[in-house]
Amino acid sequence: MNITSMTDRFIATAKIFFSRRRIIVFACILIVIGYLLMAGSADSDIFSPRRIVAAPVLCLSGYLLIIAGILRK
Repeated sequence: MNITSMTDRFIATAKIFFSRRRIIVFACILIVIGYLLMAGSADSDIFSPRRIVAAPVLCLSGYLLIIAGILRK
């Protein structure tokens, strides 16, 4: 098998796997999970690390991923 054909096959697979639509859908899922973690249950502590750190990081990464998906060629 030729190295060039293997590289072309890898690039084609990467283009399919990282298409714009998949990136945006994955980012929306991250944002929804982040908001669900932020909401939590009524019994849990309002100052828990999950609500203060993990959920905003997930939401921010989702928003940045949406921007990357929109700007991607």
